[in-house]
Amino acid sequence: MIEQALILAAGHGSRLRDHVPVAHKALVQIEGEPLLVRTCRMLEQSGLREVVVVTGHCGADVGAALNGASGLGIGLRFVENPQWKLSNGVSVLAATAVLAEEYLLLMADHLFDPKMIAAMRSVSLSPGEVVLAVDRKLDAIYDMDDATKVRLTGEHIAAIGKELTDFNGIDTGLFACSDTLVARLSEVEAHRGDCSLTDGMRALIERGRLRALDIGAAWWQDVDTPGALAHGVRLLQEHER
Repeated sequence: MIEQALILAAGHGSRLRDHVPVAHKALVQIEGEPLLVRTCRMLEQSGLREVVVVTGHCGADVGAALNGASGLGIGLRFVENPQWKLSNGVSVLAATAVLAEEYLLLMADHLFDPKMIAAMRSVSLSPGEVVLAVDRKLDAIYDMDDATKVRLTGEHIAAIGKELTDFNGIDTGLFACSDTLVARLSEVEAHRGDCSLTDGMRALIERGRLRALDIGAAWWQDVDTPGALAHGVRLLQEHER
């Protein structure tokens, strides 16, 4: 059972930041509580023991919000990414020294159904493998143009990218990872001086080591635009009734 989560919260969220009264998109209020605090409460309730948060833009504000959250008992560890203006894979590399052998990886600006977290915690990872939670309910995707698409062949992912035209699933931004992700991202970063999560996923695909977990009826939402935020709140309200 996976006991640790890594949350990437270093970016500045330019598409949402100018439309909300907070400096960091992960601190936008969702039903009276900052999004990132809500996510950490959910992770605690799911049984995880520790959350590692990678900060960058407004890192002090992010830390203060989590450390000051009433009743939040999960273990928190903060890692600063001084290169937060680079791609998000660099944030994963910044946390290398504190990562467990297996961990969940998720984005600070996403809402997730707790059922997704429970399913991913129970994933059995083969050596050198990463599992991505994939949504195959294509008609339920809020903004398909902005979504990262995947093409599945059986349980394995054969291609990934926003530009895909031949796809049968959507990347939800939730991963179950082993140390192979750091290895693949390090290779890309050494070659290019930067690396994104998508770069790491493509390197895993080349080795046949990126597997999909279908989320079934579960829900999720990336809240990186005002419209997506409003849609995410509606989903949350609908499923908390």
